[in-house]
Amino acid sequence: MANLEMEFGIKIVEAKTFAQRFLGFMFKSKADYAVLFIHCKSIHTFFMRFNLDIVFLDKNFKVLAVKKNVKPWRLVFGIKNCTHILEIPSSV
Repeated sequence: MANLEMEFGIKIVEAKTFAQRFLGFMFKSKADYAVLFIHCKSIHTFFMRFNLDIVFLDKNFKVLAVKKNVKPWRLVFGIKNCTHILEIPSSV
């Protein structure tokens, strides 16, 4: 995870518990960190108050693709070989 923090220049918090995975950035008005979802192939932006950049990662945490500026109230499905997802506030 340290390599990802260096690559994106932002602190990354892993969503480990059910509550952390379920809530993510929901209901927050802003954030200065990213959230990493391990073994996750899709996300939603329901109840979010800011746009996200979504980074699709493979099993080795290699970046496969980035979807920028995803607005609240969207579903985002993973791409081929996606194993993990990193959510980064677009404003960071």
